Amino acid sequence: MENTFSNHILQFDDSQIQSPEATPLAEHYAVVNAAVSIVTLLIIITVALVAIFQPVWPMPDEARTVAVYITIGLTAFFALIILYGYFAEKAKGYCVREQDITLFKGLIFRKVITQPICRIQHIEVKRGPVDRKVNLAKLHVYSAGDIAQTFEIPGLDVTLANSIRNGILAHKDMQHHG
Repeated sequence: MENTFSNHILQFDDSQIQSPEATPLAEHYAVVNAAVSIVTLLIIITVALVAIFQPVWPMPDEARTVAVYITIGLTAFFALIILYGYFAEKAKGYCVREQDITLFKGLIFRKVITQPICRIQHIEVKRGPVDRKVNLAKLHVYSAGDIAQTFEIPGLDVTLANSIRNGILAHKDMQHHG
């Protein structure tokens, strides 16, 4: 009985490897996320300042000064996180090809996730209250054989998200049924 199994090393030439082109997310997606973060930060700052300067339980002047400096420092820190988040969201993109769907993300550490369409178990469009207000949606892609979500493509126009979902489902159905 002859063994036909082989596992040879594959050689790749850089000129033959092409990465798919990323399609950017909706233009207003990063702005909406930054705006929600800024509003949340402003609410937290307001609560902190009310707590610091409230007259019911007065703080000693030294403690009040320290609390104000801590509030300013935390505000600056979270402002930088919001700024980073804005540019990280702008760097996200996706690509839908005949055989796979790819998500590109990361500002400093780039990550590319590719899911073969034939391995997609489930795909759904989700919309939160902010998404509904600004006509955006998230496309959740679930892999076959894993209970966890493979990835999510946020910031898609709701019509486009539904179109991608329906197109992938139709393409999968054609692959399985002829």
